[in-house]
Amino acid sequence: MEIPPATGPAVGLLPVFWTPAPKSDPLAAARYMAARPGLRATALFPDSYFTDDANGRQARALFLSLISSGALEVALTLPGRPVLPLLMDTDNAKSSTVPVAALPPRFAWPQDVTEQIALARAAHRRRWRSDPSVVVLPWDAVQGPELAELSKFKLRWGLMASTPGSPVLIEDDRLSLVRPSLPPAGAATRRDWWKRGPGPGLSAGATWGPVQVATLEELAAWESWLSTETFRWAKVSETVRESVSTSVVRSPLPAPDFTPWIGDNEENRAWELLGIARRAVEDVTNAGQADVRSLNLAVRAVYAAESGTYLHAFGQDADGARDADLKREFLASLNQVFQLMGKPAPPEIRNGFARGGVPTAAEGEGSFEREGATLRWRDPLHDDRGPGNYFYPTGSQYETGTWDLRVFDVTPTTDAVVLGFEFAALPNPLKAPLGFSYPLIDVYIDINHSPGAGAQELLPGRPGLVESQDAWEYALSIDGWGARLSQFVLGGAPRAVATLSGQKTGAARFAVTVPRRYLRGDPDGWGFAVAVMGRAPPGGPMAVGSDPGAAQFGGADAADRPAPPYIDLLTPEGVSQRRTLGVYRQGQDPTLPFVRAE
Repeated sequence: MEIPPATGPAVGLLPVFWTPAPKSDPLAAARYMAARPGLRATALFPDSYFTDDANGRQARALFLSLISSGALEVALTLPGRPVLPLLMDTDNAKSSTVPVAALPPRFAWPQDVTEQIALARAAHRRRWRSDPSVVVLPWDAVQGPELAELSKFKLRWGLMASTPGSPVLIEDDRLSLVRPSLPPAGAATRRDWWKRGPGPGLSAGATWGPVQVATLEELAAWESWLSTETFRWAKVSETVRESVSTSVVRSPLPAPDFTPWIGDNEENRAWELLGIARRAVEDVTNAGQADVRSLNLAVRAVYAAESGTYLHAFGQDADGARDADLKREFLASLNQVFQLMGKPAPPEIRNGFARGGVPTAAEGEGSFEREGATLRWRDPLHDDRGPGNYFYPTGSQYETGTWDLRVFDVTPTTDAVVLGFEFAALPNPLKAPLGFSYPLIDVYIDINHSPGAGAQELLPGRPGLVESQDAWEYALSIDGWGARLSQFVLGGAPRAVATLSGQKTGAARFAVTVPRRYLRGDPDGWGFAVAVMGRAPPGGPMAVGSDPGAAQFGGADAADRPAPPYIDLLTPEGVSQRRTLGVYRQGQDPTLPFVRAE
């Protein structure tokens, strides 16, 4: 973008790189900026910054108008923060400033870099109705060849990590890079720094370089320290290289250190597994053995696994539980690649990081067991993908395993029946009273196993049915805010019976107690259907769209029919969750399977 000629005295440009805090108020910020026509900035919005409510929608609308007017631009970010030079070719690690101990089998897929940039740019255009000019470079891992790919998409500037003191300009023929200046903390210290730094550099129409700010209100104080007759705020894309102030440090392209992502045994194993999955997709593509929709989803699953976050965690001395979660998520993405192509995952993928040996229980069948009076069913790991191709909603708050049911058990006592649930993860960022925020679980109970003696339709708002021999008498719907027991009523809607107590009994486990006065008989003879959904406020099932969003799952692939909201089902041995839910593509409602004590 060219800067229009000044009509009066020459003014300096002061580009603003605005990085709001995740918990700050987007609507207040949008209103603040809209009320100040002279304010211009480049924004980097954090994950989950915009809530899916009236305030969030109003904030997005205001920011869209600011973008349309030219006051604001949003920097392009790449989902998963991939390490672009290593995706292009892991042999690039040979140029690491810190020597890499060992290289994995070569992984060289430059087309993945191009496609991931294209997908991110397309998503940016859908959301902000504008083409990005500025891109945030993941991890500061920059070598050079990937800059040419970025420049093909009309990106002019790359943002790297901010630096204390003066900003740094890194000039490259393919893409110009900047390190914004990071002001010091404390109002008095910042004022002194401000007067020493940009003040002198804004004379005679010079550009001082991007300054990172966390709150737009900071700029109001800065305006009082400098005269607006000698400077104006600008977006990063408006930076004019030819008139950069001498206060701005110029630097050649820095050599990267690749050791955080490659060279360790676990990291190299991850690259090896990525290569196996990526080549498998290429082979199926070349052979024409899968439909285009499935192949596109399989490629996207590969891109998800290429996240730099995974590779950065593997081999590091990180939190053990977090490391295990990331490994599960990484392997789940690779397994999903083969599921989408309709092929069994090869032993290397099933073995994961074990290198040989027996496949892990992640791929095993569900099973039933008794422990005293407790009846327990186990559900396979990593099957929280609905019919096999669902994606989690976007946002880091949706922890891997949030909807992955691992264990369902039933324990009768003299006065009650206790239903227990264990998940792969059970986060509670919304502080729900039962100790978890996101799953919505329905349990249908057939107490007499008499064909037709109960309901075959599911609870209101749930598509599907049950077989006649599994007709249910009671249904329990549970989320983090409570458990509601309903009873079948002949010829009418289910009747609300009670709101029941529940409690979290472990990091990823909770239980609901049903008093005996509501149920009769012995659970040993009952049948149970368990369906896991996402909870959408104020309490219904979260929708499944074609693409994942902040408040919906992705992966729906039947244009004329809504995808069922079931993310995980408890299935008996020999029953495929993928086939059970996949019938919606043929225009059918799913039939929920029941499990019974053996």
